[in-house]
Amino acid sequence: MPRRATIIRWAGSGSVVDLLSSVGHVMRLEGLKGELRRSGNSLVLAGPEPARTCTVFRYLPGVSWLAAGYAVGGASELAGVAEELAKKYLRRGGRFSVEAESAGGQAASDLAGAVTSHILDAVKGVRVSNPPDRRFRVAMDASGGAAGVELSRGPGGIPTGRYEASCLVSGGKHSSVLAWQAVLMGYRVRLVHAVEDDDGLLASARLYSELSFRSDPRGLSLTAIEGGPAAQLIREFASEADGPVFCGCTATRTRADAPLENVVSPLYLLPEEWFDAEFRALGFAGKESALGWGKAGAVKSKSRSFGGRRADVSEVIDGLS
Repeated sequence: MPRRATIIRWAGSGSVVDLLSSVGHVMRLEGLKGELRRSGNSLVLAGPEPARTCTVFRYLPGVSWLAAGYAVGGASELAGVAEELAKKYLRRGGRFSVEAESAGGQAASDLAGAVTSHILDAVKGVRVSNPPDRRFRVAMDASGGAAGVELSRGPGGIPTGRYEASCLVSGGKHSSVLAWQAVLMGYRVRLVHAVEDDDGLLASARLYSELSFRSDPRGLSLTAIEGGPAAQLIREFASEADGPVFCGCTATRTRADAPLENVVSPLYLLPEEWFDAEFRALGFAGKESALGWGKAGAVKSKSRSFGGRRADVSEVIDGLS
C-alpha cells in the first residue's frame, strides 16, 4: 500500500511558496518527518500520521482544507487507493463527492471520474451527492500526488509573507480579534502592548502564545512598552513605527477616540456576537479592555520584546523579563 499522506490545500491568496515555507518550518517545530512536495495548488506531505498532521495545520493561515489519505506515484495507483479510502470512510447509503486537481497529464475531470467509479464499485449503495457525507480529494501532477478524504477545514486567509504590520493590543476582545485577522491577512505581526497592569500584560502574552501555535512564529513578536500613561506610550510608538499600525475599534467608537498619527483604525460594522465568537475561538473568554485616550505629556519609555518562536504563556512572560 502507498505511504500515508496528507493533502494541504492552499487557499488561493498570497503565494503558495510562502505556504510551503511555513509548513516546512512548522514540521521542524513539531518533529514531523516526511516528504513535503508541491502538487499544483496543494502540498502533499507523505509519511507522518495524517490525523496528527491535520491537527497541526488546521489553523495555519493560507490553508483551505486538509485531507488524509495516501501518496500515489501516478494515476494508475488511484484505483487501489480509492477503494481503500471508500471502505474506510463510507458505509452503505453514504453520500460522497470527488474533487480533483491536476497540474499535468490527465485532466482533473477524468481523475475525478475514475475515482468516483472505483468508490461506487468498492462500497455498494453509496451515491454521489452534494452536500456529501465525505469529500474525496485528489491532487496530482506529472510526477505523482495523493488522494484522501477531507478531515478538516483550514482558516483560509493568506500565508505569512514578507510585509510587516504592528497591532496595538490591550489583551481584550476587539484588539485580539483584530490581531488574528492581521495574521490571516498574511502580515508578519508585531503585537504592541502598553503596560498598565499585570492582567493586561498576561492577556497579551496569552494572545501571543495562541497565535504562535496557529501561524508561522517566525513572523510574530510581542513588544511591551512602559514608562508612562498608555495613551502617550502608544502615540510615541505609532509616530515612529515602520509599516502599518492597526488599532481595532467598533461601530460604537470613532476615530476621534483614538487620535493617533500613522494608525489605521478599522471600523468594524459587525455585531458583538461575531467578536465574541471569534474571541472564544481563540480560546479566550470575552471581555472588554478599553484604553483611556486622555492627553499626557512626553514620557521616557522603555520596551521589552519576545518573538520568533512558539511559546506557552509563562515562556512569553519570562522572555519579556
